[in-house]
Amino acid sequence: MAAIALSGALALGLSGCTMWMHVETSRPYHPSNGVNITLGDLQLRNVVVLTEDGELGNLMGTAVNLTGSDIDFTVQWKADGAYQEVSLTADANGRTNFGVDDQVTLQPLGEPAGGLLEAVVHIDDGQKALRIPVLDATLPEYDEVLPTPTPTPTPVETASTEPDASTEG
Repeated sequence: MAAIALSGALALGLSGCTMWMHVETSRPYHPSNGVNITLGDLQLRNVVVLTEDGELGNLMGTAVNLTGSDIDFTVQWKADGAYQEVSLTADANGRTNFGVDDQVTLQPLGEPAGGLLEAVVHIDDGQKALRIPVLDATLPEYDEVLPTPTPTPTPVETASTEPDASTEG
């Protein structure tokens, strides 16, 4: 009888820790490098910023819009003491990738790789704060989508149409 009581107490003692411990597998998480939010009918998935220097960034992710109308949205952040923003559109009835084929340039970015960019996503009828991971090209899959500076055009000298005074006669 003592052996049964002892084995019962031992079983309860060894399994009892799960009664008070939080089960980690039940905690929701983002199974990617980016973050997700839902704001009204707009869903943003796997949103990240890629940078090499913390000054120029490329915003990358997927906008999901299951409605029959496009959803215009902006992403706003603060850098160098001023608010910056980019405007994007989530196409109707599906998914819109941004920052992959065409860069979504964030400049000035103001957050180095390894940080979190404090941002706010705005739509017509609401807004939501978002902490976007800022990554570099440590992972090879990000090499192709690192931001590249937009070349600035250089002025071209034009030939004068005035007659040369030395050839007039």
